[in-house]
Amino acid sequence: MQTNKSIYLPEELETFRNKIESSMISSLWMTPAKGRPSLSDSKFAGYPYLPKSHLHPKDANGEYMPLLAQINFAQLPYCSTFPKRKGLLQFFLSSQFNKPSEKRMELLFQQDYKIRYFPEILDESQLVQDFSYLTIDSEFLIQNEMKLEFCQKLEPVSASDYRRENLLQFTQLENEFMSNDGRTFEEIYFENFLAAEHKLGGYPYFLEYDTRKDSAFLKKFDTLLFQIVSNDAQGIMYGDSGIIKFFINQNDFKDLDFSKVYFIAEQF
Repeated sequence: MQTNKSIYLPEELETFRNKIESSMISSLWMTPAKGRPSLSDSKFAGYPYLPKSHLHPKDANGEYMPLLAQINFAQLPYCSTFPKRKGLLQFFLSSQFNKPSEKRMELLFQQDYKIRYFPEILDESQLVQDFSYLTIDSEFLIQNEMKLEFCQKLEPVSASDYRRENLLQFTQLENEFMSNDGRTFEEIYFENFLAAEHKLGGYPYFLEYDTRKDSAFLKKFDTLLFQIVSNDAQGIMYGDSGIIKFFINQNDFKDLDFSKVYFIAEQF
């Protein structure tokens, strides 16, 4: 677990250390690994935790949605970003996202994605065990069920987060910085702090620009809830090396209210 408040910086950025470190917040990076996770374990894809009292989520076309990921809060290391260490959070995603036709898709209504939170985890005898009603989707963006391992990280504001300018508050002189090899601060920062990881919390990675920047409404979604990035080696691919993110308002997250979540999927 990363507990100190000092991070590695390339030599060119050392002069900005105080400002960069002042923007740091906690996040949980996720590493998928081979294994046989149970119905209530944290994982990517596979069969979901589904109490017999609940129905499997369907998309706007009435089709069952595959499980994108589920997070068992009891399996997380301590992270100040997360309100509780109990319960189970799920992300379902419609199969229509298997072959995205647009570079960017944004959704606010949970018709083709679904977030579910269960405050208590039931015994497996109370869970659905027969998932024969689900069709194995060979084109789903996650090819195999994988268990998840977590590591707490302190990370500075990402290169593409619209709040970077305000958080770092550079002077005119700092804005004119150029390294010995002719690179600007912007170029060096992008090389080191893209934030292109699977994660819970922390700062987001945008392929082009932060879609919240010019919208007072979207700025309310100030907390990155969940992010997953394409990774060939892990059998994870959204469109053309894309990325999927879910944002939530910080107060809603503290209240464990997942009814209002901003979904955005991007590809090159």
